Amino acid sequence: MTRAYYMDEQLCAEGWEKSPHFGGRTVFIYGLIDPETLECRYIGKSVRPKQRVDNHMQDKGKCHRTHWLRQLKARGLWPDIVILETVEGGWPWQESERYWIAHAKREGWPLTNNTSGGDGVPDLPTATRERVRKTWLGRKHTPQACANIAKSKRGVKASAQTRAKMSRAHKGRNITWGAKLGDANRSVTDDQARNIYRRAIAGERTGDLAKEFGLHRTTITNIKMGHLGWSRVHS
Repeated sequence: MTRAYYMDEQLCAEGWEKSPHFGGRTVFIYGLIDPETLECRYIGKSVRPKQRVDNHMQDKGKCHRTHWLRQLKARGLWPDIVILETVEGGWPWQESERYWIAHAKREGWPLTNNTSGGDGVPDLPTATRERVRKTWLGRKHTPQACANIAKSKRGVKASAQTRAKMSRAHKGRNITWGAKLGDANRSVTDDQARNIYRRAIAGERTGDLAKEFGLHRTTITNIKMGHLGWSRVHS
């Protein structure tokens, strides 16, 4: 049995809530242990591992992990947890999570993980990706949700570091659609722009407005944000 399957007794005794790492940048790479077989069945990351386990047990999604945990719950059992690694000092936790998942698979641990770990799901199985796509197909935010999202982003400014990254990413780009956008802007009357602005801030989707008015989504965004002189229709 691999030693990593066992709980960190000191961390368990102190309790995660009392850990001095909380509130900082510490990330825990953890494993969920089957209490019957003592095998590690899942590897993940969290800044609050104990709370994360509680969340896992309430998850009503459909995947290998939730199926396993529901089986445990039906038998009145709860998974144990082991801290595999404590990530501090700005080290990319994604690399650590990927390392542990790869190590576990090499060692033959019966993991329920669908991916290799880290942010995003680039290697999500095709069947799972299709199921996710069908789940979200046709879904739209409610007008109230759109308004809340817009309100939360209004006035938010990117950091100097983020702006520098954006600048580097755009350098050297050959913009071929600039003239088309210019023609589109000139074809929109102020009355149309006022209508677009009122509907956009009320929560209507940019793509839907662009399709209705025959405009590029960038033009709709410019009207909504008041760019390129469109602030004149905001009054």
